[in-house]
Amino acid sequence: MAQAPVKNSPLKRRTSDTTVGPEAAAAEIERLNKQVVAQAAELAALRWELMALLKSRPVMRHVVGAKQRLKMRFPRAAHKASWLRRQTANRLAALRKRRTFLSRTGDDTARIRPPVLIVEDDATSPFRPLIPPEQVIVVSPAGGATRSLPVPPEGEAPLRKPEAGSLVQWLVDDERSLGRVGTVIADARDGLSLSLLRGRMQDGQMLGISHLEAGDARLSDLGAPDFEQFGVSFFTKPPADFIDPIDRDLKPKPEVVKAFGWPKISVVMVSFNQAAYLEEGIRSVLDQDYPNLEFLLVDGNSTDGSVEIAERYRSHFDFLLVEPDKGQSDGLNKGFAKATGDILTWLNSDDLFEPGALFRVAQAFAEYEVDMVAGGCRQIGLTRGQVINNHQNKLPYGIPVALPLGLLLDVDRFWLTACFFYQPEVFFTRDIWERCGGRLRTDLYYVLDYDLWVRMAAAGATIVHIPEFLACSRTHDQQKTTIGMPYLPEVQRLLRDYAERLVDPVSLYPR
Repeated sequence: MAQAPVKNSPLKRRTSDTTVGPEAAAAEIERLNKQVVAQAAELAALRWELMALLKSRPVMRHVVGAKQRLKMRFPRAAHKASWLRRQTANRLAALRKRRTFLSRTGDDTARIRPPVLIVEDDATSPFRPLIPPEQVIVVSPAGGATRSLPVPPEGEAPLRKPEAGSLVQWLVDDERSLGRVGTVIADARDGLSLSLLRGRMQDGQMLGISHLEAGDARLSDLGAPDFEQFGVSFFTKPPADFIDPIDRDLKPKPEVVKAFGWPKISVVMVSFNQAAYLEEGIRSVLDQDYPNLEFLLVDGNSTDGSVEIAERYRSHFDFLLVEPDKGQSDGLNKGFAKATGDILTWLNSDDLFEPGALFRVAQAFAEYEVDMVAGGCRQIGLTRGQVINNHQNKLPYGIPVALPLGLLLDVDRFWLTACFFYQPEVFFTRDIWERCGGRLRTDLYYVLDYDLWVRMAAAGATIVHIPEFLACSRTHDQQKTTIGMPYLPEVQRLLRDYAERLVDPVSLYPR
């Protein structure tokens, strides 16, 4: 398709239909000659004045002469000294600029707290030229160009990572990065980025919203701005919904936690002869300090000291059961049968929750109204410090989407290549749990979670992916899938089973 011509573009090629005659060319050459002669005369005058100045000041003459001789004798040292002098001058200029940060634009704008995070598509923000470069961070909205494409264009991968330089990638790379900025500026029309910022800002930060219109229902909780500059409405303190309930040390803030009603989250932990890891797993749940937690532990009658550990924490459990079972699925079914929470998940006793995970999950369910929430999962060795891999699934961030049944069933391209999630990072509502049968299959040993996700997808589950790492999956010698891929025969059996029954998703439910 032909492009329209660009008007008044500085890059437009100059053309001329005027033919220059010999008389005009001669006149132009004469004018340039006179200009060169005038510049030479001016340079000669400057040289004469410099020599006169040096003669009148002998000390200066000797200093200049010595300097020239040193330059000739030690050219490398002279070059390095010159470079250091320029660097020092630049640093001093930057400090002076920082002291007068935005002061020339008025008292209101001078109140903006650096560093400034600007979430924008347009690189011509009016604030960009006014902020010292070392005090500004610019990221593209949400996940970049992929932010609003849960169904990608033809030819693109159905599941893919966010773009480098996007808000999501910036948050994933360092979960504390947002807490280090003084001001955040975002576009009111960019609901996706605002959803990612909501509930993640600190008390001392400032929020700027561009293109904010009166009566915008999505941002009605903001109230009236404290001041406005260049079309941006500034709030010197983030509204309550934008305040992070987790502080910079990843601990809950009592004053924020008390201000909201938090949904009940039921965590079922199953254990069998995992005494080496059990207590740390229990502590990772209790140390969340989540105000509406229901904690259930089911032990398969361990003989390695696990029961004694569980008894020490009996007062912290809402349900504790120690008895023989028929395997992990059976133990989980016993726990979920007693669970009463609005949000459900399970945690194996050798896995861990990340600090603040339950608050992040509760916020996500409230913000997006979905059936499932998934975050990231760290694969670790025997301790938290032994991080093997920081895994994030490739579902789009911050966009509620249907859990894609077709992609889940394309095992080779998507499940086995880790495009989807690990079990500890997934939370789901009681409603979707009951809609997909309300039980885990007890005939499965390795892929009981995969079967559950397929049934949830078949039941029409919606899911949202958030940037935070929610759990740690521990790798050790005693776990099921340490060596090779022993789960493949079960996956193949399930796929054959699904192929016959996908015409009726209800038939996938456990019988």
